[in-house]
Formats: sequence, structure tokens, C-alpha cells
Amino acid sequence: MQPTISLPIGYGKPKFNVGQRTQQGKIIGFEVLPLDSALAESCGSGYRYLVMNSRFSEDVKYLKSHQITPLSPKEVEAEIMEEVDWYLTQLVLLQEELNADLKIQTPFGKVNPAISKPKRTNSAASRLSKPVKEKVAA
Repeated sequence: MQPTISLPIGYGKPKFNVGQRTQQGKIIGFEVLPLDSALAESCGSGYRYLVMNSRFSEDVKYLKSHQITPLSPKEVEAEIMEEVDWYLTQLVLLQEELNADLKIQTPFGKVNPAISKPKRTNSAASRLSKPVKEKVAA
């Protein structure tokens, strides 16, 4: 069963979709501000969108439709490719940490390894390796 959202009568369809990328960030939700509410008196009635500036921060802004500018199709593609590149880099780093060739296949071709390998500062083992047994006095 598909999740559904019921919108109040008279408000029309929201201008932006959840997940849409805009110049202000990614839309992660929206609220309906009724005409007769106290919040509508200070913010205005209609839709108010929750926009996340960056996936690396917790900053969320509440913006009205007129404060949001959609991205062009080329800008959306560039942002998505940047995000794909970030995830592919994470895959390479994890693969190097495992010290194994996972033969990751992508439609983008070969994924180049990181420039330098991160060095471990202590002798801590990976959670995937066998634990070291230590003798403990009773």
C-alpha cells in the first residue's frame, strides 16, 4: 500500500515536492498553516516548506513558496553526480579498509582509489577481524 497525504480543501497542490532540490537546499517536508491559526498571523497562511541546507548539518529552515528557487535540470544533475561521487569515494575507502577487491561495478566506469591511505593511530582491530584474547587476572 502506498503512503498517502491528505491536503486540506482550498489550499491546492503544494508548489514543491518532498525530496526536491532547490537553490536553498533539499525539501524534506512541508506544513499547512491554516488561515485561522496563530502561526498564520506571524508567518502567513498556506504551505511552509522545511528545507535542509546540507546533508552534513542539522540546519533546517522554514521557507514560504516565494522564498524558494528551483534548480535547473543541469544543476540537479550536477548535484546528483556530486553526491554519487561522494558515495563512490566512501565505497573505495571502505574497500581499502577491508584490504579486499570487492569488484564494485558502476555505470560510471572505474572508481579511482583514494590518494593516500588513512593510517591507524592505535592497534585497534576492525570489527570484522577476529577479537584478540587477553589474559585477565581473576
